[in-house]
Amino acid sequence: METLERIKNLAIQELALDPGKIDPNAPLETLGVDSLTFIEFMFKVEDEFGVKVSDEDLRKIKCLADLERHVAASLQAAGKG
Repeated sequence: METLERIKNLAIQELALDPGKIDPNAPLETLGVDSLTFIEFMFKVEDEFGVKVSDEDLRKIKCLADLERHVAASLQAAGKG
């Protein structure tokens, strides 16, 4: 399963998002995800993919597509992608 699909599935499970309304390029706020909820979600993403997201990188992530790019780059850098 590709990275974005795994992130979307995790978001559906953890954030109770409607699968039909997830736009990976939509700002997280429009999906109803506040900053605290997103930080908690990031712990799940880190566990799921075995990557770490720094606070600096976290501030740059504005949508699920940004998150996918970051995770994919982290996996590639670690030789896992």
